[in-house]
Amino acid sequence: MPNSTTITSPIAIGGLGGSGTRVFAALLQHAGYYIGDTLNPPLDNLWFTVLFKRAEWTQRRPKAAEIADSVRLFVCAMTTGLSGELAANDRLMITRLQNDLLPRGSWRCGAQAPHVDALIASNQPPDGAARPWGWKEPNTHVFLRELDQQISKLRYIHIVRDGLDMAFTRNTWQVHHWSHLYDLPRDPSAPMPLCQLRYWVAANRAALAYGARHMPGRFLALRYEDFCVDPASHWARIQHFLDTPSTRPVPADLVQPTTIGRSRKHDLSVFPPELLDEARALYSSIDNCNELETGQ
Repeated sequence: MPNSTTITSPIAIGGLGGSGTRVFAALLQHAGYYIGDTLNPPLDNLWFTVLFKRAEWTQRRPKAAEIADSVRLFVCAMTTGLSGELAANDRLMITRLQNDLLPRGSWRCGAQAPHVDALIASNQPPDGAARPWGWKEPNTHVFLRELDQQISKLRYIHIVRDGLDMAFTRNTWQVHHWSHLYDLPRDPSAPMPLCQLRYWVAANRAALAYGARHMPGRFLALRYEDFCVDPASHWARIQHFLDTPSTRPVPADLVQPTTIGRSRKHDLSVFPPELLDEARALYSSIDNCNELETGQ
C-alpha cells in the first residue's frame, strides 16, 4: 500500500455542520475534481465519515497513530483503491468500524455498514493520478492538523457561517460529539444554542489559527453569507486558489439560502455578552485570512 505522503495536493472542504459546505463540494465537482463515489445528498464523502467519525473517538481523544491510520487508508482509497491491498490489521479495524454502523450496530454518524463494503472494494478512480481530487466532509476541520501533517501539500477550504445563525441550527452532531476535543464542558442543563455557539467559537478559532500559522497559501477561509451575496467573485477566488482556469461560471440554482438571518427571530439573551463579542469578532476576522491565499 503506498505511503500517503507520496500523494500530493488534494483539496479538502470542511466546516461546522450546516455551514453550507455542500455548495462548495458541488463547485469542486464543477471544476473537474474527483470527490469520491460514495457520497450522500449533501456530497459528504462517506469513506471519510466511516474512518473519522468513530464512536469511540467521541468518548475520548483519539491517539495520533489511530488518526494516522485513518488518513493513510482514506488517501489510498481515494487514489489507488483498497481492493486486494488491505493488510490483516487494517481489515480487522475497518470491520470493527463496520460492525458499529447501522444496520449492524447502533452508531449513527451518517454512514452505514454498506458504505464500508464500498470502501473495502475501492479501486483507482477514473483517470487515475491524472485527475485532480479532493473531498468534502464537514468534520474535516476537526482533524485538520493531522491531515495536513500527513498529506503533502494539502489545500483546505474552511467554510464559516454566521455564528448566531448557527447557534440555532438543528445540525448539532458536532457539538454533541466533539466538544471534548476543544475542552468544552458537557453540561446537559445548558441550552443547546449556548453550547452550539461556544463550540462554533472554539472550533472555528482552532481551524483559522492552524491555517494561518501552518498552511499559508494552502488555506482559504470563506464566509458562506459573502458567497451568497456575490457567488461569481468568490468563485473566481476559489478557482484561483485551486489554480484552475476561471472560465467556468457558477452553476445555476446552486445557491439557495433559506436560513440566513434566522437568529433575528430568537432571543439572544441566552448568550453571555462576552461570548457574543467573541463570536462577532471571530466572524469579522475572516477578512484577515485573505492574505493566506497567496502566503503573504
